[in-house]
Amino acid sequence: MEQLKYFVFNKKRDYEFGYRKDIRITERGLALEEGVSENGVFISRLLDSGEEGNQWHRAVIQSKGYGDDSVRFSFYCSDKAEVVVDDKICRWEEVIRSGDISFEKKHQLMEPYLVHVVQNPEDILLYHAKGRYLWLEIQLFCQAGFLPEIHHMKIYAGNRSFVSYLPMIYQTGGREDFLGRFLGMFESIYQDFDERIENSTKQIDPMAAKPEFLDWLAQWVGITNAHLWQEDRLRLLLEGIVKKNLIRGTREYVEHMIATFTGEHPFIIEYGEVEAYRGNEKAYQSLTQSYAHGPYEVNVLVREQAAPSLREQHALKKMIEDMKPAHIRMHLIILRPGIYLGQNVYVGVNSTLVAYERANLNGVAAIPSMVGMAIK
Repeated sequence: MEQLKYFVFNKKRDYEFGYRKDIRITERGLALEEGVSENGVFISRLLDSGEEGNQWHRAVIQSKGYGDDSVRFSFYCSDKAEVVVDDKICRWEEVIRSGDISFEKKHQLMEPYLVHVVQNPEDILLYHAKGRYLWLEIQLFCQAGFLPEIHHMKIYAGNRSFVSYLPMIYQTGGREDFLGRFLGMFESIYQDFDERIENSTKQIDPMAAKPEFLDWLAQWVGITNAHLWQEDRLRLLLEGIVKKNLIRGTREYVEHMIATFTGEHPFIIEYGEVEAYRGNEKAYQSLTQSYAHGPYEVNVLVREQAAPSLREQHALKKMIEDMKPAHIRMHLIILRPGIYLGQNVYVGVNSTLVAYERANLNGVAAIPSMVGMAIK
């Protein structure tokens, strides 16, 4: 089937070429300026279909409104890119963007070309929009302190009319007759289906897939607890997990999974690394007391800064349990910042000086002894 022509507003640049009054451009689209008590206005650039007398098809809008009175769209259409302003021919683009022409004057000039007015639209068929150029005016109204937003817009310049597939007798009424308008609803449904099918391959790409598809992709590669991951780190993990699954169960695989989850490379101590000190009795005894020791014991050390909350630590522990090799016991050790006797302290890793606090039972400070108080 032939490719449909459409215009998308989904980034800052798409809105910068229009006119704005009390409207700000955000990362997601348009929003009413903070502190505005009434309304703001945005007028888009001209959308050129490239064909005179073009019948515009539909507009799909994603917005965050607060009732039908918070967002209002007005669509304008013309076959000419110029307009007469005070006996002078000017391009519509110049008129729309001009700061010297008031909004009231612009609205007066555009009034004869108005074809549709709709409040808080989501999907509208543009039956009366016939002409080469189309532009739209958006008005956002503050509702009880809530500021409406426009997130995404897609304007279709044409469609594959179902009427054209019918016998000629059904086409004599033109595209604005009842049958054409009635079939337009079904055309929109099939149009959406076609686009979803065409873009379905994007859902297999972890970096482009929608968030709801990430859990599904994770199950494909054996990640059963995808809900424990942050979205950006889960995408990063899924991007290269197929190759990493070839070494599943190895130390390299465990290090990769933990490093992706926490953002830091972990420290892993295995049985052989401790056994290497068997000839040094003092060091060997200290190591066997500090770490779980045995041919099937593995210690995983992670800085507390990499997993600061209990939720993240529990999620990390569960993830380690799920990916460890059979018959191997892996022990997660959280390295708290500070220097404490009897705890794992490593120079340059977590050996930091902590503030001294008196009688603060928070698990970090210590209560001073009576001897220390007497000396002072």
